[in-house]
Amino acid sequence: MPPRLSIVVPVYNVELYLDECLESIAAQTFADFECILVDDGSTDNSAAIAKAFAARDKRFRVVMQENAGLGAARNVGARHLTEGTEYLAFVDSDDTMPDYAYERLIAALDETGSDFAGGNVKRFRSVGMQQSWGHRAAFAKTQLKTHISKFPALVTDRTAWNKVYRRSFWDEHGFQYPEGILYEDAPVSIPAHYFASSVDILSDCVYHWRVRETGERSITQRSTDPVSVIDRVTSVRLVREALKAKQGAKYTRYLRDYDHNVLSEELPLIYKYVGEGGPEFRAAFVEHVGGLIKEIGPEPWPNLTVADRLKAYLAAEGRVEDFIALCHHQRDYDYSVPVKGLARPQADYPFLQGRPPVPAKLLTLGTRERRVVSRLEQAVWKDGKLLLRGYAIPGHLGAENRLASRKALVFREGGKRRRTVVGARTVASPMATVNAPHLALRHADWAASPPSSTRASSSPAASGATAYGRPPSPSPAPAASTAPASRAASPTPARTRPPTGWPPTSGSSPTPRAP
Repeated sequence: MPPRLSIVVPVYNVELYLDECLESIAAQTFADFECILVDDGSTDNSAAIAKAFAARDKRFRVVMQENAGLGAARNVGARHLTEGTEYLAFVDSDDTMPDYAYERLIAALDETGSDFAGGNVKRFRSVGMQQSWGHRAAFAKTQLKTHISKFPALVTDRTAWNKVYRRSFWDEHGFQYPEGILYEDAPVSIPAHYFASSVDILSDCVYHWRVRETGERSITQRSTDPVSVIDRVTSVRLVREALKAKQGAKYTRYLRDYDHNVLSEELPLIYKYVGEGGPEFRAAFVEHVGGLIKEIGPEPWPNLTVADRLKAYLAAEGRVEDFIALCHHQRDYDYSVPVKGLARPQADYPFLQGRPPVPAKLLTLGTRERRVVSRLEQAVWKDGKLLLRGYAIPGHLGAENRLASRKALVFREGGKRRRTVVGARTVASPMATVNAPHLALRHADWAASPPSSTRASSSPAASGATAYGRPPSPSPAPAASTAPASRAASPTPARTRPPTGWPPTSGSSPTPRAP
């Protein structure tokens, strides 16, 4: 009777790590598996280590081949599976796994019938482990029988080895890893997410991804190599081709969604190395990244941040020096956007002065960058009145003038549509600037409102408050945040998410102020 699970492990010059990898597989609490070790022409002692391990544990067997690369080794391993196995998984030979990994992934698949299951990942080195940044959003919580169309963050789940595939699904779509390129995982992992009927996502860590500290650098550590740029773009193109090959409106939508992710998340993985890359890297950037952006076209651009739109335009136009200047500006000013105008605000980057013009529509701030950031700093009941104090900042526009914005509080009784609007005065409060890290080029000292009061018409638990803030305009102001009364009555301040346009990191160094 065939084992339920087949595991493919490509092996190439990993004598320092291979034993640890194979021991972690052998120790799996799900023991009904076969493991195919494909030696890809190793020139060190890896093949001997693999053969010795297979001699001790009959679940392991070795396939030898001339060096052909990681993708080819995976494909060869997949062709050597025992007929009739139910599931398929891949492991890289310098990584390890917790002993429960396959037990939990397969238990989910047995329960749901999904096409594949994936789990969370930790990066590890000699000093310990930490959450893999690339897997943080997709695996924040367990979700069974979901799909990328329901949970778009799964587009970041590009890796091959944190998954177990149902073999019938794998064979139906004829998946094969591209050969002869780096970044071969995504052309299988991302189409698989779109092609699947459903997938299971586990927040449990199922894979330990090594950061190499000695020996040859891993693929993801060769970021300024021109080949890295070329192959990453090739990987993106292969995903696009797989989606374009499918017919129907949903795949047209999937391609549009993927293109947006490419421009907003995938290509920025290349963008950050352009400044330190040499002439060959920059030439590859112009040819391949610029070419890809032209292939995608401008349709996804309106939904990008102004900085991402500008980067896409400069890359497509081959304006590398201006592109680097934009990256340096973001680094120096904590991703703050210099803005001119209030009614129709536009980005006003100083490095563009005296340079060839950029279309005005690319520099216009979108609703995401004008989204109001608000904070409730005080909420107390006194003499039958609710006293509220806080501030509201319209995105990257700041609040540098007392007359440049109007504010109001809107109360809505719980479960009812009726609203009560209460005016709020504008006062100076430097703490609003301190609490707005995205405003490195402007201040928000006039964003605050003094304690505003309204007489209670219902119990505190039955009402809510909404803060509004905007530049003077005849059009209605958009709501910035809604604070339930249970939160409003709490001494803990409530703050909305900051506007898109600066990195989601904490503990950054003080931001430089414009002179």
